[in-house]
Amino acid sequence: MAPRYNFILALILLLHGELVTAQGDDASLTNEYKEEIAVKVMQLLKDEYVLPDKAIIAADEVKRRLEAGFYDPITDLQTFANRLTGTLDIIDDWHLGVNYYPDPIREDYDYWSPTEEEISDRREFLKSRNYGFEKVERLVGNIGYIEVRDFFYEESHSETILASAMAFVANTDGLIIDLRRNGGGQAEIIQLFISYLVEEKVLIGTTNYRKDNRSVEYWTLDDVDGPKYPTDRPVYLVVSNSTFSAAEAFTYALQTLNRATVFGEETIGGAHPTDNMRLDEHLMIRMPVASSIDPRTGSNWQYIGIQPDFLVDAAGALTSAHEAMLERLVDNSGNILNLPEKESALREIRNN
Repeated sequence: MAPRYNFILALILLLHGELVTAQGDDASLTNEYKEEIAVKVMQLLKDEYVLPDKAIIAADEVKRRLEAGFYDPITDLQTFANRLTGTLDIIDDWHLGVNYYPDPIREDYDYWSPTEEEISDRREFLKSRNYGFEKVERLVGNIGYIEVRDFFYEESHSETILASAMAFVANTDGLIIDLRRNGGGQAEIIQLFISYLVEEKVLIGTTNYRKDNRSVEYWTLDDVDGPKYPTDRPVYLVVSNSTFSAAEAFTYALQTLNRATVFGEETIGGAHPTDNMRLDEHLMIRMPVASSIDPRTGSNWQYIGIQPDFLVDAAGALTSAHEAMLERLVDNSGNILNLPEKESALREIRNN
């Protein structure tokens, strides 16, 4: 599961940071300064990174490169952040990295305690992205389609959007959820979405935090605002090698619950919830601090990604899922009124 809503605050900061390039040579970027930042990174890894053995490998690599003078020629903060992130890539964790922000990060920045201004910025940002929901359609053959670009969560607003989406597809014979461009988000929206797709109350997953040995369980909700999608109707997911983090959590849970069939490419493999920690007024490290555990497998998708049930190129995954669902429904159709549309849709797909 992905962390709570402060993920979005970090994303807003990151987006601001991506609007500019490095600011040119910075005379204050001395080797002493770079060593100070590197030491902070090493200590945070050892104290907080979710996997202590991996933390040691990453910290030792930062130390080795520091002592070898790898960072000495760097003269701007953006490049320094990039090189630190490249160093941390030794442990292949896509959630781990150092980011540069041109606007100063407040000294008392706390990932879990946003200011009113940060909360307001977040609300406007989520609104501008329609809370992650990109498209809702009825595909030919009476197949529902929902594209989710991000698993953002804003209480009431996200629930309203999702309830509306589920009402739109309520009369379809099958549902395809498109996650090919979904880079992650928050646990609450996953919890809510899965609650629409299963009838019984089930444990979706558990997040285990390293630092205080704390665990948080995510169960399906007893009540949702919109119509649940009947469990006798198929749900297919389409994913790509860009599907990441919370989108993988959603896919993994539905796959292990035997509620969804997955089409597409192997996903990235990021299962560790993160925290964002200030290094100085322009640098922040995003660091995994907890592990996500599925109760059915006792494991997760870290490093290995999600393995689709049908491995196909991402560009054609939606068409493959649509065709497979139509075939399934035609073979099992008890609704003679809908059968001609499905058969016609199948012929069209096969002829293209």
